[in-house]
Amino acid sequence: MRYRNNSNFKLAPYYAWVDAGGKVVKPFYGLRKLRSLLNIQERLINKNSTTAILCFSEPPSLDVDTFPWWGHYEIIPVVWDCWPKYWDYTEQWFQRHGVRSAVFTSSQTADEFRRRLPEMNILTITEGIETKLYKGEKVLTERNVDILLFGRIAKKYGNLDFGNLRKVVSKDEQSVLQTRSDLINALADAKVVLNVPRCDMQPELAGGIETLTQRYWECMLSGVVMLGRSPKELTDLIGYDPTVPLIGKHIEGQIRDIIVHIEKYQPLVDKNKETALALGDWTFRVETIKKWLRGGGYNI
Repeated sequence: MRYRNNSNFKLAPYYAWVDAGGKVVKPFYGLRKLRSLLNIQERLINKNSTTAILCFSEPPSLDVDTFPWWGHYEIIPVVWDCWPKYWDYTEQWFQRHGVRSAVFTSSQTADEFRRRLPEMNILTITEGIETKLYKGEKVLTERNVDILLFGRIAKKYGNLDFGNLRKVVSKDEQSVLQTRSDLINALADAKVVLNVPRCDMQPELAGGIETLTQRYWECMLSGVVMLGRSPKELTDLIGYDPTVPLIGKHIEGQIRDIIVHIEKYQPLVDKNKETALALGDWTFRVETIKKWLRGGGYNI
């Protein structure tokens, strides 16, 4: 689900890089025909081997996000949402552009590319988030929404009967979740959110790739009870499971039980919020990238 006024996902790590003192170049989105022409002529371009550009991108937009810098400098892609259907294309793009170093937000995808391109220097970082945007101050007993369903979860579970529970579903035509701010405010007033990895919801896209997405950080920062399943990347990173496991298919009954005993979950959501503030921000990842680059011989 995309929200109006939502910031470009690539901008969050970019701004974190800027805030950390990283040097930047002015973005340039030229005409499509010009990009196509330069794609044909790229092997004739003499690159500056002393300068590297860090580019935040997804496989479908690698050409756009790195243009025209791939024609002049070494490109170091930071790649997310690199699902199996994009692996061959991404590998070919890396080889065509002489990529020596790359960052992936999925550990399983990073392992696949280490196998495919063993000479490449590859770093894994988990997805991050802009932690300052979210509001988790309201305690669970004072919240007005019992169950909030949004994104892919809403499409699958939005029609479940939750009885007299107060429910907000993002797919409803009259839903208040029209902008990113609406989502942030809804999360801040919700008690329970269903949350499972994308590979559980869209196996046709994600295949067997289980990875940490910003949905978990959003919920943790907002102080809601997450019901579902945590990706291993999250539990490995923070050292515990922040999600209440979904037992069988009796979602409605389990949610009603959580609501009845909602005060019992306040210590968990408080811990989740503190953990997300400490480990969820892109600033944390930018510092990891900078350290990795220095270790690889790059000057920051």
